[in-house]
Amino acid sequence: MSSLREAQKKLTRDMIVERALELFTEKGYAATTIDEIAAAAGTTRVTFYAYYPSRSDLMRDFMGRVNAVLDRADGPEAGSSEANLVDVVRVGELAGILAWLESRAALWPVFRPYLDILDEAAAVDREVRTMVEEWHEEVISDLVKGMRLAGRFSEETHHIRGTLAFTQLDYVATLWTRRKLEPNREHALEILADSWFHLLCDEG
Repeated sequence: MSSLREAQKKLTRDMIVERALELFTEKGYAATTIDEIAAAAGTTRVTFYAYYPSRSDLMRDFMGRVNAVLDRADGPEAGSSEANLVDVVRVGELAGILAWLESRAALWPVFRPYLDILDEAAAVDREVRTMVEEWHEEVISDLVKGMRLAGRFSEETHHIRGTLAFTQLDYVATLWTRRKLEPNREHALEILADSWFHLLCDEG
């Protein structure tokens, strides 16, 4: 009976998240009310708050879904980590970097809508802003860890190299989502991979 109840709870949670994502995308984060989300999900305001006591809790679920799609598991320290990303940077081969970027680009339609809303929410909600900034640092930490494991570059340059690489990836990804602009994806990823290779791997 408890497994059935858990399945029903998951169904309700998924429905709330899906309808919230649709409404946020259509109307904007700030303009969408809890009542509208609850009604669209076929439930009540009371039920919504039973699952998500605040909007920030809903955004935390959004972030959890992004991590699930990206295989970002709980890291050895706090936060999330992706072993494949660490390894790609550690090995430091252009072909491996391009393959990793292509695999992530294939998932953009799945997870970027969540990240776009998280960015929008971060502009008006300090708690969400902190959450998003910490997540950015978790990804950057994977890049840093890969360089450190390879014994590559001076330690004091690792963080800025990782930050630049992450910012480039985030910007290119928005070209296919928020901006609705689609340049040649293959060319964009090749240029991005080349930039990552020089930033993170090529000491020559």
